[in-house]
Amino acid sequence: MMMIFPLSVVLLGTLDYTHAAESEPQNQIADTCSRKLGDYISERCSNLKTKLLTFSGCSYTCQGKNRQGQNATFNHFLMNGLPCGECKECCNGVCTAVKFGLGNPLTLESCAKQQDSS
Repeated sequence: MMMIFPLSVVLLGTLDYTHAAESEPQNQIADTCSRKLGDYISERCSNLKTKLLTFSGCSYTCQGKNRQGQNATFNHFLMNGLPCGECKECCNGVCTAVKFGLGNPLTLESCAKQQDSS
């Protein structure tokens, strides 16, 4: 019985946190990553005559109308190599762990550099 109570508290706390994040505007969530990133993303959507729908680490979705006037969503990726989490970077729209070359000196093997050389 002692193990169930702490788990319940953790689950309730997680649900409250998730609900709070869902009610927060997406551009403000993006701003927690980097100041003004939310404004940049919102402006990109606005330039396409759409509105920011979701933001997720290395990608964002704008919603608006397509050329036929139908509702549509448009997915966009942030550029490769952009930091997206603790020791992570954006690689083709996915937040992935940074790879290090563990020689002397320590080097970074960024997916952005890999694309530049291909």
